[in-house]
Amino acid sequence: MSISPVIFKNEGSIGLIEINYPPVNALSQSVRQGIVDGLEKFESDVSINAIIIACVGKTFIAGADIKEFGNPPLEPHLPDVVNRIEASSKPVIASLYGTMLGGGFEVALACHYRIAMASAKFGLPEVNLGLIPGAGGTQRLPRMVGAQKAIEMITSGKHYSVKEFLETDLFDQVVDEDLEQATISFVNSMMDKGELNADPIGEKKILNDVNDWEQVLEKITKKARGKDAPVVAVNVIKQTLNCDILQGMKIEREAFVKLRDSEQSAALRFVFGAERLAAKTGIEEQPLVVKKVGIIGGGTMGSGIATAFLSSNFEVILIEQHHEALDAGKKRIESNFSSNIKRGRMAQTQVDSYLSKLSLEINYQSLSDCDLVVEAVFENMNVKKEIFSKLDSICKPSCILATNTSYLDIDEIASVISRPEQMVGMHFFSPANIMKLLEIVKANKSSDQAIVTAMTVAKKLKKISVLVGVCFGFAGNRMYTRYGREVQQMLLEGASVQQIDQALTGWGMAMGPLAVADMSGIDIGYHARSSQPFPEYDIGYFKPSELMYKKGRYGRKTGSGYYHYDESGKAKVDTSVDELILNQAQELNIIKRSFSDEDIVQRALYALISEGLQLLEDGIVQRASDIDVIWLHGYGFPRHKGGPMFQAKIIGKEKLASEFERLRAIEGTAIWPEVDFELIN
Repeated sequence: MSISPVIFKNEGSIGLIEINYPPVNALSQSVRQGIVDGLEKFESDVSINAIIIACVGKTFIAGADIKEFGNPPLEPHLPDVVNRIEASSKPVIASLYGTMLGGGFEVALACHYRIAMASAKFGLPEVNLGLIPGAGGTQRLPRMVGAQKAIEMITSGKHYSVKEFLETDLFDQVVDEDLEQATISFVNSMMDKGELNADPIGEKKILNDVNDWEQVLEKITKKARGKDAPVVAVNVIKQTLNCDILQGMKIEREAFVKLRDSEQSAALRFVFGAERLAAKTGIEEQPLVVKKVGIIGGGTMGSGIATAFLSSNFEVILIEQHHEALDAGKKRIESNFSSNIKRGRMAQTQVDSYLSKLSLEINYQSLSDCDLVVEAVFENMNVKKEIFSKLDSICKPSCILATNTSYLDIDEIASVISRPEQMVGMHFFSPANIMKLLEIVKANKSSDQAIVTAMTVAKKLKKISVLVGVCFGFAGNRMYTRYGREVQQMLLEGASVQQIDQALTGWGMAMGPLAVADMSGIDIGYHARSSQPFPEYDIGYFKPSELMYKKGRYGRKTGSGYYHYDESGKAKVDTSVDELILNQAQELNIIKRSFSDEDIVQRALYALISEGLQLLEDGIVQRASDIDVIWLHGYGFPRHKGGPMFQAKIIGKEKLASEFERLRAIEGTAIWPEVDFELIN
């Protein structure tokens, strides 16, 4: 017989429903049933005048039980539970602390009173899973804070601080300590005064403080960028303005179920699990303790990496060749922090504390007691070998040596050191202090301890880390090269620069690939590809990019690339680029054809899927879902579409096999090789 995670206690004339379901008191079926059982027990007890719902552990109910995701819902359903709470004949008081999210906050809203710790946070993050609140959140919240604020909270999915709502009716009392005693004292005081009542929020009307609903809907639609849930949330609130709570919840539930069964929600729920799975390596080795970190190179990348480490309270030694370069690196770091201050993300005192942990050195000997050293100089094999040879003789034996290379062979770099087991790749994505993705690259001789240490450091940096193997470009950039090849070929076949970028951003990509090339520097990509043999079987291989490079059009840095940039930095279409590419295509005898936006998206996506399957076959990544995580966080793939390998599942093996066969017949097996579709799981 299983023990219920909900127990019942008597505190004088107060009944206590206490939830103890570690780690976050999620709303499992047993917790939902326990709440209902507790209400019935205390309602029938004539000695009980009020009921408190409280939790044991680090938080109040933090949301749904992820173990139940994807399974048929079990009774009692959460909408019935919250309605049962609100309908209680005796006042129900929520005792709130930690993080109350989603269904946990909906439980709190259904209570007649809410006592909260000032440090507590709450929110309705369902839109992040392609959903809207499904247990009264769209109905009770606007009755408490107004439709306008409710729309902001529900469509953003953000976490909010209790302190932000001190001037509202959302919380009846906010305390700094001893929440349990404060809640009991509040109830007893209210009972003594005869003012404790079971007044349901649902009996109130929604406060319609929105002046222009069409404007609000337009704004949310634009901000959603193709995601359905935020728009549905606004429409549900608008539609239920004059409904009673049960009518409103019926409409809410219908919209919730429709979203739950949608491809978007399936994609977002998949991503939720994939991100958590990515950091799991199966390695049981204990990580080394890392406190002091050396960063070699104070350029854009190195300063961004240094900022990320400082922001996570690591001691950082920044190494450059001379004092002028060091000063420039320090200014870049300070600029990174000042941006956070301007956005309200950090206080000056906090930044001062971080910067106090920064040391600037030109002497490599200062790295002798570092626990980790990250090299972040420009992509030149000889330079990197020279640096690591020097580090090998200076750093302590336990120090992890990491290179931030984007594509160079880490096994070759490691060949110059006497302890290759201590060598790993830590491929940060630019800007390193902002981008969440971090590819941890396992070289041929990297030890399990070195890998686990790097993954642990990534977690402390609040990065999403993915373990990958060594190949040109590793996982992300290898796929990006394949994606870029198809984009370049479509340019040669007649698609315009603007059409390609608009088709892919219209589909959901954060930026068009040609705008990205201009931003990162066409010369950078050109030099990276130049380190590899030219594929003779592919006559058009990155020819438009080569043309831009030879014309001195490197992108934003030169004022022109695939686009022209005015003095303000705004991109403008340059029709001369399409003409240059058309002339090049004619020289290569490539036949021009017309493209629809769907053609462009489909072909780019097929290229990603093809290369992703090859990465899996080659053992460069552990899981197909790891590829999706890389593309979501490193390359602006639309989150609500799940990632390229998730899209492969949606498209289906049969259609992919047929389409790949068609493309193979046109361009050959070297470009569209045979792949194992069974790897799509």
